[in-house]
Amino acid sequence: MINSFHRKKIKKKKPIKEKNMKLSCSERRVITISLCLIFCLSNSILVIASPAKDLCLPDQRDALWEFKNEFYIQRPDWRMSETATEKWRNNTDCCSWDGISCDPKTGVVVELNLEYSNLNGPLRSNSSLFRLQHLQTLKLGHNNLSGTLPDSIGNLKYLRVLSLRRCKFIGKIPSSLGNLSYLSELDLSFNDLTGEIPDWMGNLKYLKVLRLRYCNLFGKIPSAFGNLSNLAVLSLSDNDLTSERPDSMGNLNRLTDFQLMLLNMSSLTYINLGFNQFRGMLPSNMSSLSKLEAFDISGNSFSGTIPSSLFMIPSLTYLDLGTNNFSGPLEIGNISSQSKLRDLFIGENNFNPGIVDLSIFSRLLSLSYLDLSGINLKISSTLHFPSAMGTLILSSCNILEFPKFLQNQTSLYDLDISANQIEGQVPEWLWRLPTLRRASQVIDQL
Repeated sequence: MINSFHRKKIKKKKPIKEKNMKLSCSERRVITISLCLIFCLSNSILVIASPAKDLCLPDQRDALWEFKNEFYIQRPDWRMSETATEKWRNNTDCCSWDGISCDPKTGVVVELNLEYSNLNGPLRSNSSLFRLQHLQTLKLGHNNLSGTLPDSIGNLKYLRVLSLRRCKFIGKIPSSLGNLSYLSELDLSFNDLTGEIPDWMGNLKYLKVLRLRYCNLFGKIPSAFGNLSNLAVLSLSDNDLTSERPDSMGNLNRLTDFQLMLLNMSSLTYINLGFNQFRGMLPSNMSSLSKLEAFDISGNSFSGTIPSSLFMIPSLTYLDLGTNNFSGPLEIGNISSQSKLRDLFIGENNFNPGIVDLSIFSRLLSLSYLDLSGINLKISSTLHFPSAMGTLILSSCNILEFPKFLQNQTSLYDLDISANQIEGQVPEWLWRLPTLRRASQVIDQL
């Protein structure tokens, strides 16, 4: 009875309805978002709490630190800030040091740029620099790295860019540079080097930029340069280079091998051969250099006529043919309206006793700088010149009176008409030119 009594007193709990067992969609979404926030916050706390791992590899850092200590820093008095290597700290990630770039995946140093870092001392053949075997860019220009350029630099076989400009190196260009088969840019300008340009440079098939200015180099340009089909910039000015061997300079009117070779280097955009010992004629079909933007052969002994095809290169903006032995007649040809030529130097050539008509240059509508010094000019009173002219050098041109076309030169900044045959008063309109700055100093010499 007791059991049955208790059985009556005990009430059975009603089963929870199924709809209360399940969460609504909105409730599930709130829980999910909350869990995501908790997970993200916990990860953030872990990241903040854990120190970032250095990208730079220990052996790379050690090589850089040793390289820094191979030189002494001699800052000029005017420079108060620290140079790149003086900012380096040995207990930090070397990939964050000034002038250093690393491969983001492997951590190896791929770029070292210490230009203008006031480094003093020789670059030793056993320098720790050469332990940075993965370097692709090396720029040490504008430092005092005395002595010869060591052969060891040829061991950096992955180099793409090598710039040692103004480093005070002496001696010959090391043949080991020929091992740098990936090299696309080489700049050894303004060093006290000696010897000829080596033949192996013609084997650097990826070379796009070659700068060897002021290097005391002499001799003929290697014929292997004709293999440099990707070369865009060729700067060899201010050396003692020739276009022919000494025993073959008798025939000045024929084209030299080097001049013919230039025509085959169709990728060239910039050529600077100024102030060497080049001689002979320019090819008549210069327009085959269709990408040319700047052409400078001033200060040589080129002769013959200036090919009109030069002025027909649409991309050409800078042309310096000054101080050569070019003779007349001077013809511009049928210039395209697309001509971009802005700077033109033809002065100090042998056009005399012939007379050059100034009007032929009026077709160069983009012209802003014109140097015709030393050329016997014919100037018509009705001449109209492009009004964009900024600098005009007409010294020693046998001019008898102030050219009237100057009245319309509203952009003229510099005017040189010294050493001519002009007599009488300076016209008032000359002083009313809105932008003229330098004419007064020149006119005082008349």
